[in-house]
Amino acid sequence: MISLQKSNSEFFNRRALFISADKVSIYHWDKGELGSSYLFDIDAVGRDNFGRYLKESENTPMTILVDIIEEEFRQDTIPHVFGADRQALIERKQSRLFRDADYVYVQSQGREREGRRDDLLLFLALTNQDILKPWVELLEKFKVPLRGIISIPLLLQSYIKTLPNVSDNALVVTMQSISGLRQTFFQNKELKISRLSKLARYGTESYAPRIESEVEKIQRYLNSLRLMPEGTSLDVYVIADKSTLDELEKRKVSTPMMKKHYLDVNKLLESSEENTGQAVPFVDQLLLSHLLKKQVKNCYASTHEMRYMKMRNIKYAMNAASIALLLFSLIYSGLNFMGGMTYKHESQSAKSKAEFYQVRYDLAKERLPKTPVEPAQIKVAVDAVATLEEYQSTPYEMLTFIGKGLEQYPNIILDELEWSSSIDPNKGTAVQEDNYSLPIDPNISTPAAKYYQISNLKAHIEPFDGNYREAIAMVKEFAETLRDFESTHSVSIESFPLDISSEATLQGNNESISRNALFKLRAVIGVN
Repeated sequence: MISLQKSNSEFFNRRALFISADKVSIYHWDKGELGSSYLFDIDAVGRDNFGRYLKESENTPMTILVDIIEEEFRQDTIPHVFGADRQALIERKQSRLFRDADYVYVQSQGREREGRRDDLLLFLALTNQDILKPWVELLEKFKVPLRGIISIPLLLQSYIKTLPNVSDNALVVTMQSISGLRQTFFQNKELKISRLSKLARYGTESYAPRIESEVEKIQRYLNSLRLMPEGTSLDVYVIADKSTLDELEKRKVSTPMMKKHYLDVNKLLESSEENTGQAVPFVDQLLLSHLLKKQVKNCYASTHEMRYMKMRNIKYAMNAASIALLLFSLIYSGLNFMGGMTYKHESQSAKSKAEFYQVRYDLAKERLPKTPVEPAQIKVAVDAVATLEEYQSTPYEMLTFIGKGLEQYPNIILDELEWSSSIDPNKGTAVQEDNYSLPIDPNISTPAAKYYQISNLKAHIEPFDGNYREAIAMVKEFAETLRDFESTHSVSIESFPLDISSEATLQGNNESISRNALFKLRAVIGVN
């Protein structure tokens, strides 16, 4: 039984399941480096052991890397359309090329240079699902988050972008310990075709002759497919250990249409910051290190197969949001607490200052001579005097006002004038019930004044010939003249020379005609 010590850093750990037609190996990514690995047979016993491994190990995300012969590559074109139309065309092509395949991936590779400029597509499919399905089902059984499924050719497409000076027509040759010899052709760093062939068990024979033989075969195959423009050379990049590369160098035969480049796998591991060296020609560690470090995107896995990964991401997103909310709450509460403490200290300081000055005030107050009036009462008196001074007035404005009116009516003689000042324009006004008053409506358009001057005047008309109609008309005109002045608040006639109310009784004779036409008038002006 496999026994594993569970790590406390599950969030940062990753692992990859490398599946071939004969073996399955699993690699762990721990603390930024490729760690331990385990090997399983591809049979019922191997799957049982793998199930026990999943049960005892931490439930970290898993990426599946596949390298099998039954991976097909088909290049095709579709019209240059968008949206749902494009998706429908791709699905139709996909069902025609790979009718029963569940694991299909479509890669867009630009457009044709001539004609309709159709879109160029590369269709990839894992046609032997029986190799992959049992292992995916075990992951689902133990609810292992599946990050994605990718093949060696697609992983190499991601990896060669990290290599400098890769030609436009590159054939990358790699050897995997559990699958065999993989030859992958790239044009402008885009995957075009790949081929896997079996290798003898390591140590039983030299791999150099087999590599040269397979490279010649695929060169002829590429020429037959016309994937390379006529007259261009093929650059072959062989990734292996130093001893294998030295043997290839000794056997090197120069050909005008092929250039060979040898890349030491240990130097590539060093450049990728992997400290582990190796004495075998296989690139398992190099590619799996790139896969787990870069977390290359999914190609073959369906949404259903990756549901536990989605649930895990949601879980960690919610945890992160909860932690962020908690930190925000703590910071906000801390700021409020500090603000409260600051206000408390300020209030205590203000209280201490108030007590200090109150003591000084009481001491100073005791030293003052006794006065019959308290200081507070003195303050009230001073404020009252200031208010009275602000509102003090003289009858000058009212006399000027009355004089302007009398100047226009020389027949009106002023007999008596009562004057007062108030902030209430209705001061001294009462509803009168007598029969001789006839008020005139106040001028409501006059703006509010600071205070008002009020006058009650008595006057008569001289000379007076007994014509009361003319006398009453003159009194009305006099009142209207006063009312039209700018400072007027209101003007009302208190009594006319003759009582003309409906309740009055007119009687007399030619001998009782009075020679004095007396009237009373009330005027209010505003003063600012």
